[in-house]
Amino acid sequence: MASLRTDRVRAIALIKNKSGVSNEETIKGAAARLIERVKAMPLVQKNILKYELTVKVDRLPTTLAHDLGLKETEFTSMILIEADSHEKIRETVTSPEYKEIIKGALEHLTTLEDYHWFSGETLTVIDK
Repeated sequence: MASLRTDRVRAIALIKNKSGVSNEETIKGAAARLIERVKAMPLVQKNILKYELTVKVDRLPTTLAHDLGLKETEFTSMILIEADSHEKIRETVTSPEYKEIIKGALEHLTTLEDYHWFSGETLTVIDK
């Protein structure tokens, strides 16, 4: 049976690229700069246990959605943040420094309408 983790919480951003921006450009351009700047933030070092950026794979012969008979997603990347409280995540991502970093990275990749965040609790099913 899955158990609710009480030691960590998550916030996840889903991002859809602007028309004409490839996932390759995302990985080699804005994503690389974003990660380096975020890693260097003292507030990230203090508050965040995990900060992960995932970019959709284009090189596979078919998508996972296709293989499962599902509608293709329009989202092209995801940011996953873990901390031991929602307050620590909120303090970090609403800080002026983070907002400035993310603004610079995202203005080239997406629009405000295609940049979504949600916070959640973690249910662990398998953890090896």
